[in-house]
Amino acid sequence: PLLASAAAAAAAGTTPSSSSVGGGAASAGAAAAAGADGVMCVSLRLLLLLADPPSPSRAPPTLPLGLVAAVGPAQIGSLVGSPLLAPPRRRQLLLLAATLLRRQWRVVSTRPQELLVLLRLLHHGLSSPADPPSFRTCLAALAEVQPRLAAQPSPAGAAADATPEALHLELLLLALAARLDPLHASLHDETTECLHAAALADAARPPSPPASSEAAPPPLLLQLLQRRLLDEPALGAGEKQILYDAFAAADSSDLPSFRRNLARLCHDLTFFRARALFEHSAVF
Repeated sequence: PLLASAAAAAAAGTTPSSSSVGGGAASAGAAAAAGADGVMCVSLRLLLLLADPPSPSRAPPTLPLGLVAAVGPAQIGSLVGSPLLAPPRRRQLLLLAATLLRRQWRVVSTRPQELLVLLRLLHHGLSSPADPPSFRTCLAALAEVQPRLAAQPSPAGAAADATPEALHLELLLLALAARLDPLHASLHDETTECLHAAALADAARPPSPPASSEAAPPPLLLQLLQRRLLDEPALGAGEKQILYDAFAAADSSDLPSFRRNLARLCHDLTFFRARALFEHSAVF
C-alpha cells in the first residue's frame, strides 16, 4: 500500500494541471513528485532489507509470504515499466525483484502471479543493456534461478506466452541479443556464461516423449538463435542459414569453445549487417 500511494502521488505530480502555467501549481506538483519519490525510495530500501535479512533465522516465519505478496500485479507489479520511476528507483525495484527471486524462491515458486511479476521485472531490466548495472543485476538473478525456473510447472489456465517456461526463453533471448551486439561488449562475458549454463541445463534434461510424428525441437540455444535471426530483417534467408548452420555445427560443449563460437557468430553477424547496410546505401 505504501508503494501504491507513492506511485499515485508521483502520477498526480506529473499531470498537466500540476505543471500548467502558474508558478505555485508547478512548485506544488514538483514538491509532490519529490515527496513521492522519497517515500518510494525508503519503501524499496525497507523491502530489500527484509527480502535478504542479515539474520534470516530470526525473521518471523510469515515474513517471506508477506514480502512476496507485496509484488502482486496490484502492488509493486503496477510499477513495471512505469515512466514515473526515476532511474535510481527503477534500479532499486529491479534489485528487489532479483533479491526476492534469489533469496525467497521457496515462497515465490508457490505464487504464480507474483512469480510472473518478478520475471517481467527481470525482462524490463534485460531489455535495457544500455543500463549495465540493472542489466547485470537481472542477469545474475536469471543465471541463479534458471535451473529451478526450467522445472517450474505452468499455472493452470495460463496463456502460452505467460508461463515461467515462456518467460524464461524471453529472458534468455534478451541475453543473447545483448551478447550479439558489439555495442555492449562489457556485458559479453556475463551473458556468455549465463547462456552456456542454460545450454548445459537444457542438454541435461531428459527428453520429452514425442507427442506426435513431428521432429524433436532443436536444442535451446538453436531455438533462441532462430528467433533472434527473425529480428534481422536486413539479412537474407541465405545469410541467416549460414549463421545458423555454422553455429549448430560447432562444438560448444565446454565454456571456452562456446565463448569462441559465440564470438565468431557475433563477428559474422556484424559483417553481414555491415554488408547489407552498404548494399542498401549503394542503391541510393
